[in-house]
This record gives sequence, structure tokens and C-alpha cells, in this order.
Amino acid sequence: MYKTILVATDGSELAQHAVEFAAISAEKWGANLLVLTVVPPPTAMYAGMGGYDNAFTAEHEKALMSYHVGVLEDAKKSLKEKYPKLTVSTQLKKGYVAKKILKASEETEVDLIVIGSRGLGGLTGWFLGSVTNHVVNHCTKPILVVK
Repeated sequence: MYKTILVATDGSELAQHAVEFAAISAEKWGANLLVLTVVPPPTAMYAGMGGYDNAFTAEHEKALMSYHVGVLEDAKKSLKEKYPKLTVSTQLKKGYVAKKILKASEETEVDLIVIGSRGLGGLTGWFLGSVTNHVVNHCTKPILVVK
């Protein structure tokens, strides 16, 4: 049914549910699983606040990168333990999260995108997180939103 399933994760609890659901689905359908995480750009709030300079922004970006690398490493390790026959690949991208998810889905010709209904973004969306909302409204591929 599906050849490649892309699951986007930011390490949040709902994203972990999405990874698990995507893995179960990929195993069931004999699909490859692509686990994607995106390092967002430093927020304008940090870059534009008085008293914070470029060193703060560089340190913040370094911490974000380290966090997201860890998210991928943890996901891949956990998936290999639970689903040893599953073909899992990972991608780390930098930029605006929703746009990078959409671009990755086009570049790798995925058949299904699995994404959590909300991530680490806090109160940025009402029913769906802002990233999920953007992906749902701008993608032409099948999307499964996990709660």
C-alpha cells in the first residue's frame, strides 16, 4: 500500500506517538520509514531582544541542533530495538519546520506523512499545532495526524 512513510518529530510526547504509529504502519505495510526532524531558526524574539547578542543566538542554535540530533538518535535506536526488520532512515533539516516537512515529502517521494497534532510549540495553534496545520493545508500527499 505504501512504500515510504515520513514521520516528523520534534521529540514531544505527541510526536513520539506519531513515530510509534508510523513504525507500526510501516511494518504492517512493508514500507520504509523516514524519520525527519527540523531545527527551527532562532526565534526573532531572542535575536531582537535587548541585551542578547549574536553569541546568545549562536549558543541557542547550537543547543537546538544538539537537541534535534538527539531526537533522531533516540528515535532510530528505539525503532531498531522494537522493529528490527524495519528499514529506518533519518533526516535532519534546518529552517521553517512546516516548509521543510513539505519539501522532504517531495524530495523523497513519500506516500504518507505521519505527524503529531501538536508539538513543542506551545499555544501556537488552537486545535492543531501551527506546523501541523500548515502541513495539512499545503500538502498534496496523504497525511495522518496522530493525537
